[in-house]
Amino acid sequence: MGYIKDRKQRNELLKECDRIWLSIDRNQLFQILHVLKFGKFLEIKKKEGRKYINLTSKGLARANKLSLQELEIKKPKRWDKKWRIVIFDIPEKQKKLRDELRRRLKLLGFAEFQKSVFVFPYPCEDEINILINFFGLHEHVRCLESTLSYDSDLRKIFNV
Repeated sequence: MGYIKDRKQRNELLKECDRIWLSIDRNQLFQILHVLKFGKFLEIKKKEGRKYINLTSKGLARANKLSLQELEIKKPKRWDKKWRIVIFDIPEKQKKLRDELRRRLKLLGFAEFQKSVFVFPYPCEDEINILINFFGLHEHVRCLESTLSYDSDLRKIFNV
């Protein structure tokens, strides 16, 4: 009986994998693979006429470090007096993604400056890129790093 249950679960998992695989934009996939290969996060090998993709140790370390579930921004000892600003304009038809991005930014400690503008005082480019990549929001999100005049209200929020 346990075998049949495992086989059913396996078949359901395979069907779900097929559904996801068929929904992937191939051009975007190859572009991402090229960027990851260039960054030495993965390697593409040929064996017996077939291509195989392997994570390098650098890629595995990066994946483990930056998993979405454990995403956290480290606070440095000293503030560099620069603000990290995330701005986005996500269409209404992607409202759920927009709301999830807002929720994740707040969980990371960002302050909502305006409905689609969030600020943070510490370096966080990698973490923001993970969110953008995970949610596929490249066209809708921009990140800036700048000083701000009249930022005493923000300084109070972050104790900087």
